[in-house]
Amino acid sequence: MEIDGKFQSRYLELKEQMRLLAKADGDAFLPNPEPEGPVDYVLICMEPSLGRWARSAAQAELKVNAGFRNFLPSDETSILHFCIRRYLCRPEQRYHITDVSKGAMLVARAGLEREKRYDRWYDLLLREIDLVAAPNAGIVAVGKAVSQHLMQRGFPRPFAPVIHYSGQAGFARRAGIAGHEDGFQAFKDSVSHDDLVATAKDVLASARVPAEIREETLSRLKNFLLTTSRQQLIFNYKLAFESMRSSQPPSPKNR
Repeated sequence: MEIDGKFQSRYLELKEQMRLLAKADGDAFLPNPEPEGPVDYVLICMEPSLGRWARSAAQAELKVNAGFRNFLPSDETSILHFCIRRYLCRPEQRYHITDVSKGAMLVARAGLEREKRYDRWYDLLLREIDLVAAPNAGIVAVGKAVSQHLMQRGFPRPFAPVIHYSGQAGFARRAGIAGHEDGFQAFKDSVSHDDLVATAKDVLASARVPAEIREETLSRLKNFLLTTSRQQLIFNYKLAFESMRSSQPPSPKNR
């Protein structure tokens, strides 16, 4: 696919504004893989977390400078990518995953003054959506905090809420299959670890991350077990995404 130079220029300008705001917040900016043009679905998550990939803002900055990017599929994010590709997007469609705020922080700090932080980032989020989302693109709010914030701010596009992929949302995973227990039992072993790995390889190739980071990501994914809870997460996304896809008109072949 030919990359749109004008789109890329506008995205890089926006990315620099994001970097400056993250710096003003005292956080390390964690960029997302750059889209090549307008997409058919945008998924809005919360904020990047520090942790296994980097323990401090200084270490995070070094990793980012080396090519690390947000939403690499090493853990539950591999499930998110897999479900988007399997149950949400049609073969010709593209998607973009982003956060409301782009400064990486420890999970223990993320809930502190989240509403004020999201307010500071809201205008940049709108600019990102205006640039990245095609006119009829589907918007997905990942997690209750995102959904509530978008509603409070009068987000100008329709959006669909789904549960967050974090392991801390285990209760929501179980609640989401209530009334669908038979369907879940029939489904739960239909997705394999190899399926996640195959998707992860495609994601990493399209994200154009350096080989060292690609190998490190896949190495972490080797130890990622498909527990019952994670199978429930996949099933939750399957139900939600298939419903969205059925109501979304096919994308025009030429934009």
